Amino acid sequence: MTQLKDPQGFIERVNYCYAHPEEKVYEEVFFNDGRVIERYGNGVIGDDGTPYGWAWYFRDVTASKQLEKQKDDFISMASHELKTPVTSLKGYTQILRNKSIKEGNTAEITLFARIDKQIDKLTYLISDLLDATKVSNGQLSYQEDLFDFNGLITEIVEEMRQTTQTHNLDVELEKSARIYGDRNRIGQVITNILSNAIKYSPAADKVMVFTRHENGHVQFYARDFGIGIPKEKQPDVFDRFFRVNGAKKNNFAGGLGLGLYIASEIIKQHKGTVTVESVEDQGSTFGFVLPVSDK
Repeated sequence: MTQLKDPQGFIERVNYCYAHPEEKVYEEVFFNDGRVIERYGNGVIGDDGTPYGWAWYFRDVTASKQLEKQKDDFISMASHELKTPVTSLKGYTQILRNKSIKEGNTAEITLFARIDKQIDKLTYLISDLLDATKVSNGQLSYQEDLFDFNGLITEIVEEMRQTTQTHNLDVELEKSARIYGDRNRIGQVITNILSNAIKYSPAADKVMVFTRHENGHVQFYARDFGIGIPKEKQPDVFDRFFRVNGAKKNNFAGGLGLGLYIASEIIKQHKGTVTVESVEDQGSTFGFVLPVSDK
């Protein structure tokens, strides 16, 4: 017990386990010397329902945790180093494009517009990498305040209508509610979900956006009519770096498999849950549930 970073918390969790033999447990136990031990357990219950104790399994994951930290540190450092030259490229491209516009050089205007679009994609990838490392290290910052939920959705939908020519966004919002949280971060989640809905439904022409308000919670959903996700893959879609494999899925451009991971962590930090329902070749419905503020 003298070796643990949180001995009292450890004892409390163990006592809880013995008081609830029907449950299973998993946790990471941190030691003062830097070791990290994974602890698994489940109650041993006889055929007659008598609890006989617990079976425990311990696994030293210190080395893998250190490697993971080194990887996250590298990604964070590389992302920060990339931001400056990419920002400069963006600026120079816009200067050259404006020069071409003044000169009326149509070919150059088109070329610089394409370069600018690719720089934007690279910027989004770098931003996702930075956010992902902050999430895994518990360093993603939040600026929380009260805001109108429907107002945020309407704002984002209008912005996306300006940038997509392929899909109509059909919106059905129930009565609005006030949320206490980071408006920009929640907006980031909504944008990611809608962007994915458009991206992965190329043969469709609409995405349905709707909300529900019940039991002190608001629910946001976006339904597409695209390629869908195999049932066995659905539990993994919010994992870091996860991307659905397969011939159809490989036809879609870029992405690191970080958007939904970051989105799910943002919602968890707001005491909410993320959801997905999908049928392959018929489409997907992604959403989240958040508590309504009582302030």
